[in-house]
Amino acid sequence: MDRTLNRLKILFVGLFLLSSAGVFGYHYLWVWPKDRCEARGGAWAGKWLKCATIYPIETITRRPLNTPPINGQTDVPATAPAPAPAKK
Repeated sequence: MDRTLNRLKILFVGLFLLSSAGVFGYHYLWVWPKDRCEARGGAWAGKWLKCATIYPIETITRRPLNTPPINGQTDVPATAPAPAPAKK
């Protein structure tokens, strides 16, 4: 009986150490880098574990702010207008 209790004790201590290492690894690889990235204004890409810098489209295209669209439209409808009901 004493031997079984010692085995169980070792098993549970081992499981505790493995799960503690897993939680620490998760925080080390995911949580802490994400917090650092978001604190400096970046965007965290969890799929690749990378921190990306967000650039406004005006920076990429070198177009001035508050410039009207090229085609002259001021507002673009989000959805197509609903069809009119059929007359009978």
